[in-house]
Amino acid sequence: MNQKVIFITGVSSGIGEATLDALVSSGYFVVGTVRKEADKTRLESKYNERTKIVILDVRNKEQTIEVIQEIKPLLDMHGLFAIINNAGLACPGPMQYVSEEDFHSVLDVNVFAIRRLTNSFLPWLGMNKRYKPGKIVNISSVSGLFNTPFNGVYCVSKHALESLNEVYRRELLPFGISVVAVQTGPIKTPIWKKNLNIIHNYKDTEYGKMLEKGDDIITKSERNALLVQKVSETIIQILSTSNPKPYYMIHANPFLFKLIKFLPKTMMDTLILKNLQKGSSIRPI
Repeated sequence: MNQKVIFITGVSSGIGEATLDALVSSGYFVVGTVRKEADKTRLESKYNERTKIVILDVRNKEQTIEVIQEIKPLLDMHGLFAIINNAGLACPGPMQYVSEEDFHSVLDVNVFAIRRLTNSFLPWLGMNKRYKPGKIVNISSVSGLFNTPFNGVYCVSKHALESLNEVYRRELLPFGISVVAVQTGPIKTPIWKKNLNIIHNYKDTEYGKMLEKGDDIITKSERNALLVQKVSETIIQILSTSNPKPYYMIHANPFLFKLIKFLPKTMMDTLILKNLQKGSSIRPI
């Protein structure tokens, strides 16, 4: 029986795990990546034969090659219905003081790895005419559209992903392969708690006063964030649509966000400066 195979990165929690659950419930066969053996065991026992969970740190090039070789027989038989590039990394802090290692790591996960994986899977996504054209879904962010202080590394990576997404979309048009960006606003995921206290690493810098309320802002943002199911439902919609839109924004107030984008840069700079001076309202992730 021909199966619709989905490959998705980062399914151990948050958007990835919710999407894994939605995909399996919708009848897809899912190859999902995790970094820990405990997550692999837990998810395999939950979904049994409906998934294949593989250990992969997307930054690891050799491990990536090994995983592709491992699932090659499955892909050769069924092709790839879609790849969902979900794994992501954030590292809040002043651009001046974020370490070179952290800066590179965020770009590697959020940009370079997406290119590596996408290129590796293109033959099964329809570049090889043996298979029907598939879909590439990139989990992006409104941070790829609007830059905020102390969220710079993440913003840079997501701006790059937005460009990467658009280039792939236009280059792959002749092959019928759909390329879609899901631009998320604040979503209730573990990424919030992972970034608590990180801002305090910079308390003795020139930015210390501005960052004093960083944890309060993160906590407030998490409280007002949308449920993760909003993202998984959107992904199912994209996969079920023969001609999906290039972008899907998931934000509590998308109209207001789009309106802000059209404000003069100097006006936005003034508003941000006032917020920085008050030490409030700037969301670091």
